[in-house]
Amino acid sequence: MMTQTQSGISSLPCSILLISAGLLLAGFSTIAGASSPRLKAGLAKVDITPNRPVMMGGYALRTGPSTGVYGPIFVRTLVFDDGAQRVALIESDVVEYSQPEAIRKRVSEATGISLAGILLANVHNHSAPDPTSSATDSEWKDTFIEKIITSVKLAVGRLEPVRVGGNIGHSRIGMNRRKRVAAAYSTSTFDENYFSQSFGKSKTGHPVMIREIEGVTRLGNNPEGPIDDEVGVLRIDNLSGKPLGIFVNYACHGTSLGGRNLSVSPEWMGHMLQFVEENFPGVVGVFANGAAGDINPRFVGGLEGYQDSLENTKQLGFEIGNEVVAVLKGTATGEPLDPKIRLVSQEILLPRNYRELPADFTNTTLKVPATLVRIGDFTWVTLPVELFHEIGKRIKSSCHSRFAYIVTYCNGDLGYLPTQKAFSEGGYEPAFSHFDPVAEQVLLKEIQQLMLPLL
Repeated sequence: MMTQTQSGISSLPCSILLISAGLLLAGFSTIAGASSPRLKAGLAKVDITPNRPVMMGGYALRTGPSTGVYGPIFVRTLVFDDGAQRVALIESDVVEYSQPEAIRKRVSEATGISLAGILLANVHNHSAPDPTSSATDSEWKDTFIEKIITSVKLAVGRLEPVRVGGNIGHSRIGMNRRKRVAAAYSTSTFDENYFSQSFGKSKTGHPVMIREIEGVTRLGNNPEGPIDDEVGVLRIDNLSGKPLGIFVNYACHGTSLGGRNLSVSPEWMGHMLQFVEENFPGVVGVFANGAAGDINPRFVGGLEGYQDSLENTKQLGFEIGNEVVAVLKGTATGEPLDPKIRLVSQEILLPRNYRELPADFTNTTLKVPATLVRIGDFTWVTLPVELFHEIGKRIKSSCHSRFAYIVTYCNGDLGYLPTQKAFSEGGYEPAFSHFDPVAEQVLLKEIQQLMLPLL
């Protein structure tokens, strides 16, 4: 965990810390003139928990609606305002959206925030209602959209001048999920949460033996594989130093509960925010998932012999929540020297996977909407793809920012974007990716170009 001193700068050797008391804090202003522009922030959360059975998203294995609710789920919004521009980061406890562009337009029309400033993301919770399913209760879907708009309006109404501070923690609740299997015969499929011979749509009384050849990459636990273990934390206080909001960024799928689970759950990320909010009464927590394309929680119900356990998922969230709380307690805040919101929004063209080209030879690329936001020492890069963590780490490094956050599942859902190396290894994510293997390199180059006006 990287801590900060009470002056708001990272711990450094004593010789470096011997600076004049009259100097400004690194990246912060201790005194703001009455006429100086100030950064404002507002936060809100609105309950979206269903009160009747709903179809759940994330797994093809399920054949029926939910049978209960283990904990509440929310839509959470963080709005920044610099006096000239507003940006709204919206995070819902679902796995994807139906017609996200239509929702963004409705939010923009209802709040006056520019369309470019509407960042509609989700935490990628596989144990939540599915807004895209025609079988999902229509009343829930209608109220869900209205509650998204309500959350943004509430956040705007709570805008006030703020102090901000960043810090970085570390957590190992995530695990690399690309496992190289041993040679074996088994009745288990490559992914028991999608195609199982023992449960769901493909259940059979006469299962066949499936042959695996050593070295093949499948979904599973790979404890020796790399992950991005950074927990990015942003603390937002009012001018008196009282905590108002907390933003958390970490890369890990919301899949600790598998397809056999029929209880609506906040998943580990919702329980994490619950833990943090209980330790900081009155604050609103917002979580954004990072580059989690190849990272699962340490356990996934239905894989590697793990059974679904709502309580174990809760404890997973409390584990990372404990790290967030420890980091926050060591985080100082101040008014940014430059409160201006810098925003770049552009569609990046990436090459389409070769197997999809015969369907339409004129459609060789995919449009990937990217939005980059910078406020002082903080940078957000938002994308509608499931990035592999190595790509996410390279993007964060290219931000040249003290604190950089990757926000995926944002403003659309174009699926997996693996590394070029992963395509040569095969496995689940490359098999279902819409992108050509070289897309990684093209994306990194384009993001670097978009970053230039923000530096």
